[in-house]
Amino acid sequence: MSSRLVTPRRFNLVGMRWRGRSRPEIELRVRRGGGWSRWAHLHAEGDHNPDAGRGERQAAGSEPIWVGRAGAVQYRLSRRVPGLRLHFVDVGVRPARLRARAAQATPPPYVTRAQWGARGCPPRTSPDYGEVRAVHVHHTVSLNDYTPAESPGIVLAICRYHRNSNGWNDIGYNALVDKYGTLFEGRAGGLDQAVVGAQAQGFNSVTAGIANIGDHTSLPQTPEALAALASYIRWKLTAHGQPLAGRVTVTSAGGSLSRYGAGARVTLERVIGHRDTGRTECPGAALYAQLPELRALVETGSVAPFQSFVTRLTAGLTQDSVDFGEAAPISGALVDPSGLPLAGERLELQVASDGSWRTARRITTGPDGAFFTELKPARRMYVRVRYPGRAPLRRATSTRLLLRLHPVILVTERPRRGVRGEPLAIAGSVGPRKPVLRLVVQQQRGTRWRKVYARSVRARRGLFETSFTPSRSGRYRYYLVAPSDLDTDRGATERFPLRVTNPA
Repeated sequence: MSSRLVTPRRFNLVGMRWRGRSRPEIELRVRRGGGWSRWAHLHAEGDHNPDAGRGERQAAGSEPIWVGRAGAVQYRLSRRVPGLRLHFVDVGVRPARLRARAAQATPPPYVTRAQWGARGCPPRTSPDYGEVRAVHVHHTVSLNDYTPAESPGIVLAICRYHRNSNGWNDIGYNALVDKYGTLFEGRAGGLDQAVVGAQAQGFNSVTAGIANIGDHTSLPQTPEALAALASYIRWKLTAHGQPLAGRVTVTSAGGSLSRYGAGARVTLERVIGHRDTGRTECPGAALYAQLPELRALVETGSVAPFQSFVTRLTAGLTQDSVDFGEAAPISGALVDPSGLPLAGERLELQVASDGSWRTARRITTGPDGAFFTELKPARRMYVRVRYPGRAPLRRATSTRLLLRLHPVILVTERPRRGVRGEPLAIAGSVGPRKPVLRLVVQQQRGTRWRKVYARSVRARRGLFETSFTPSRSGRYRYYLVAPSDLDTDRGATERFPLRVTNPA
C-alpha cells in the first residue's frame, strides 16, 4: 500500500501508467474534503484501446477514474510494476451543463462536444471512418456519486486522459451517457457517422461504442440511462441500415486486449457488452445482466415481455492465509431475491493472480443453496465465485477475496551440535520454489539473542544447501527466511537450537 499522497493541486480524475505488460489488481481511494472515499477498483491495462496500425498509441496502464474534486490519493497494488506514474486531470469547477438538444430531428437529444468543453481537448488528427454493424456497451468505472452538473466535466476529463495520457487522437468512445439519462457526443467526426474509436480493440472499425459514466460492477444502471442507451442505439443502427435485432458476423482486427485474433470471424448480437469481444469485465456484471432488457428496448421500444430475477451470491474464506500445500476452504450460498435457496445451480470458482480471471473449477449448490470447495493456491491470488445465470435468473458474482500464501521451508539437514571453527552443513527444500532464501544465525549473549551471521542462500529447483562456521563456543539458534515477493508473503522456519563447544 502506498503512503497517502497529497497533490500540489486538486484534481478531478486520476489514472496510472507503468512500463511492461504486468496487469496488477489495483485499488485506489481519494480524500475529498474531510474524509476518504471507499476503495475503488481500477482496471489494469486499460480495457479500451485503438486497433493496431491506425496511428494511435497502445496504452499500458489503468483506466482513469473520476473522483469529483480531491486533493490526496492512496493506492494499493497486488504486485510491483516498473516505472509507475500517476496521471492527474484537473478540469476545475464546471458550470451546470446546458440542456441537451438535438442537432437534427432524427437523433435523440444529446450534449454536443462544444457544450461539454471539447475545445479543451482538441483531436490530434482528423477522424477515420469505418462501419457500424453493432454497438458495444461500456462503463467508465468512475465513482457513482456524481451530480448532473459534474457530468460535462467528467466527459472532458476522460477526453484529456485518453488524449494526453494514453496518447490517443481523441476520447475513445463514440458516445457517453450519465446515470441521469443525458447523452453526450464522444469522438469528433459526427455523432451520426461511423467514426472509428478506441473503445473495443479489434472491432473499432465495425462497431460504435457508448460508455456509461459510473461503475456497474455491482450497481445496475438506472431506467433513465437505459432509455437513453436504447434511443441512441436504435437511432445509430437505423442510420447505418442495420437491423435492430438478430446477429451479425464481423472480422476481428486482433490485438492483445481482444478475445479474437486478427482475421477471426465472430458472430455477435447487435447490442453487446465489451466483454463479448475483449479481455475485460466491462461493462460490469450488473449492467451486463441488464443487456437482455436493453436489447428488448432497442428492438421494440418497450421493456422485455419476460421478467428476470436478481440473484445474490456470497462467498467467504475460512482462512485468508494458508501455507503452501494447504487447502483453503471456500464456502457460500446462492439465493433468490426473497432469500430462498437456489439448489442445483452450477457455479464457477475463479482466480486471478495476474489481473485476469480464469475459472479454476465448477461447483454445484446443495439443497440449501450452499456450496463448499477447497483450493490449493500456488501463489497469492484473488478468488471469487461467479453464477453465469439462466433464464429467468440473472448472473451474479461474489465479492473479491484475497487469498495469501506463505512459503514452507523444510530443513532436512539441521545440526544441533557443533565445534568452534568447523563448518556446519544445512540443507532442505522450499515450496513454492524460491530462488533465494536467507540464513540467520543468533548467539545468546547473557539474556539476549544477538544476530552474529546472515547470508543469502541460493535454491535450485526448490532445493538448497549451505553452511556456516561458528567462531565462538556457546548457545546458538538459526533459522531460514523466504522474503515476501509478488507471489507469496514472508515465510520462515522455526528457530533451531545449536550447542557449539571448543575443540577437544
